[in-house]
Amino acid sequence: MNMKDKQTLMSIDKQQYLISRLADGKFHSGESLAQEMGISRAAVWKRIQTLADMQLDIYSVNGKGHRLSQPLEVLNTNTIEENLSIVARATLADLTVLQVVSSTSEYLHTLLNNQSIHASVVLAEYQNKGKGRRGKQWVSPYASGLCISLGWHFDSTPASYTALSLATGVAVCKSLQGLGIQNVGLKWPNDIVSDGKKLGGILLESRSETAGCSDVVIGIGINVNLPEKSRISIQQAVIDLNGISQTPVSRNTLSAAVIEELFTMLEQYQQHGFSSCISQWRELDAYKGKEADLILPNETLKGEILGIDENGLLLMRVNGETCRFSSGELSLRVH
Repeated sequence: MNMKDKQTLMSIDKQQYLISRLADGKFHSGESLAQEMGISRAAVWKRIQTLADMQLDIYSVNGKGHRLSQPLEVLNTNTIEENLSIVARATLADLTVLQVVSSTSEYLHTLLNNQSIHASVVLAEYQNKGKGRRGKQWVSPYASGLCISLGWHFDSTPASYTALSLATGVAVCKSLQGLGIQNVGLKWPNDIVSDGKKLGGILLESRSETAGCSDVVIGIGINVNLPEKSRISIQQAVIDLNGISQTPVSRNTLSAAVIEELFTMLEQYQQHGFSSCISQWRELDAYKGKEADLILPNETLKGEILGIDENGLLLMRVNGETCRFSSGELSLRVH
């Protein structure tokens, strides 16, 4: 490791230390933080300012010091693994928690250039280039949600990635229900919703080989405790788990629950395809029977959502005719 790399690592370590000290939500004086970290008070202040870049709310008060607007639970690989079943732990190839990354899915795709990513899981406290549908940014301040990607190798390329995305939605909802959160549903093709508001999203990316096999990266974002300032910046109705759960949701427990259900779903999907969970998706369908606009690349269609067919395609009544769609974005019509 060269000197520049060592300096970068030391800088990251100090940043992580600062966040860990502020995670309790209590005031910590600049003087004590400077002594603990072996840097000047001015350097502490500079690092405090960089936390704002990760959309963390910091209160700084003369005579008291600095504190976060609310306590944080940081992710811990040991805690997550302890919450997995024996079967899931045996399936898990690798579990990585990153502090800051462009996106967890991009990270896995980079690894795929040199190694297998099958059953590898990457989580991040903060993504500075997280992606949603249609290239939109996924807004998730540091430690406020779940940003997770999982790699999976299919010996035979799935017949439909749309259906796999739907199956992933079922797995996410089952993980939430297992934690006692019942008021969740799905919006075709890859949104997790509650009370008509977006709770989470799914984005699949694949790389196919000439031999007929493929590698898939499943990216999932779930709002856990979204600050009000961030809600304002998101141009759609959103909700978080702590807003619909009777008790605060542990991000470590949630991580384990999602990994557990994803492994179970993927094993079943490999054997039975979408038929293994189509009935569950239909039960979770939050928009069947509603009037909506379907936004396509070159046009927007108006109609009634009828559900999905056996292959996971959207069924929609347009001008009195039942039509099928493999892609598009639904937007409910306001009467």
